[in-house]
Parts: sequence; C-alpha cells; structure tokens
Amino acid sequence: MDILKQIENEKKEVKALPDRIYDELLRDILTERLQKDTRLNEATLCKMYGASRTPVREAFRRLEMDGLVEYIPNRGEFVKGFSRTEIDDMLEMRVELETLAVRWVIERMTEDEEKELSSLFNYMEFYTKKNDIQKMIDINYAFHRLLYRYTHDRLLERTLNAYQIYTNYTCPPNYFARNFLTKVLEEHRRIYRAIIKRDVETAVKATRLHMERTIKRSIQTL
Repeated sequence: MDILKQIENEKKEVKALPDRIYDELLRDILTERLQKDTRLNEATLCKMYGASRTPVREAFRRLEMDGLVEYIPNRGEFVKGFSRTEIDDMLEMRVELETLAVRWVIERMTEDEEKELSSLFNYMEFYTKKNDIQKMIDINYAFHRLLYRYTHDRLLERTLNAYQIYTNYTCPPNYFARNFLTKVLEEHRRIYRAIIKRDVETAVKATRLHMERTIKRSIQTL
C-alpha cells in the first residue's frame, strides 16, 4: 500500500532541524507538557538542539501561525496552546468537515482511488483480526488521510490533516480499550461500504456516527 509505505517512511525520515524542533514543541504544547504562558527560551532551545537561532525561530514562526505560540514584544515567545473550548470547537468542526469530505469523495473519487481504498480496508480487516494495535494505528490514520486526499481539495485536505494531528495529541484515542479495534472496524466498514455504493446519505451518517463515537471514546480517556 503506497499510503502505508508513505506513513512508514515519514516515521523513519530524518527531518530537517526546524521540522524536528517544531514537531517536538507542537507535541509538548498540545499534550500540556509545556503549560500555557510558559516562556520559550530561545537560547536554551538552541543549546538543547545544538542549533543556531535560525531554525529555532523558524519553528516559532510556524507555531505562531498555528496559534499555539504568541510573541510578546520585548518579552519573547510564550506558549498559548488551545483552551478546552477551542479543543471542543475543533472537535465539532472536524465532525462537520469529515462529513463534507466524504460527500466530495463520493463525487470525485477515481476508479484507481477506489481500488486503493478497498485494498487498505482489506488490510484493516486483516490486522484487526490479528489484534495488531501498532499496525492498526497506521492503517486508521491512513484510511482518513486517503479520504482527505480523494476530495481533491488541497485546503480541506490540509485542514483535516492538521485537525487529525491536533486531536490525536489533545484527545488521544484509546487503542487499548476492550474491543476497541473491532468497534472501530465496524464503523469504518459502514463508511467504506457506503462510499463504494456511492450512497451519500448513508456515508454521511456513518461518518458522523464514527466521529462522534471517536470523540466520546477520546474524552473518556482524559
């Protein structure tokens, strides 16, 4: 599967220093290891990463664009993070955008893309039966990333990919809960079958149900 290879390669990839600093700060902010109003000391981070000021400042700029860090003149960079209300709003927006995405997928998906989705779903069934949690984390991630790609809308794809990353940190799914994998497989099966049948109404309902249950399962782990 190309998408699974892509995800595997992303995990193995040696990232450029600004990307690595950004990723680690993003994780620490969203998981609240770095609390709101914490000052990000540029000199300390340069020493920590063995980096010049340029890549550290580049990571800061990206985090500012995400709304996660705020620059205060004459004081420096401070963690802003997401409030509980902002996280709740993001979860609600993700539900709505996921249902929009599945509508567009049904309208725009090509025959080759349909074959790729079917192949990935077969993998999902196989690794669910094996109860391979680590593999299923990648496959679940891949399933949604394929749907975002099949909308053929770069803005929606980019937005949903960002929301997926944000919510995976702020509201992580509990893959180790009893029967988690089989429940999630059934939810994805309903979405998959509706897409293949080009049944928009059923696909939208199945997607909304899956996302609402995902949110509920995540909140229960907080």
